[in-house]
Amino acid sequence: MKYRIPSNFNPIADAEAHIRRNVRSVVVNENNFAVLSSGEKVAVALVLNRYDLLEQAWGTMLASVDRLGPERTKAALRLQRVGWED
Repeated sequence: MKYRIPSNFNPIADAEAHIRRNVRSVVVNENNFAVLSSGEKVAVALVLNRYDLLEQAWGTMLASVDRLGPERTKAALRLQRVGWED
């Protein structure tokens, strides 16, 4: 069975939307950080520029970026640059 990828599939845009939802959730209530996966925690901490959360999530900055992988790193960078509040 062959799977087809939809023509409108954009993994970075999808990752960006997911990270934005998690950032908003943590900003509203920081306790929500605890229920995120380790990758989600890293992305949220990086977007919010919160080293204290990054240490809780994964440890060092470089290990954290490695944990995210290229697509989610691009999405997190874009959100930090253009803003996650829109």
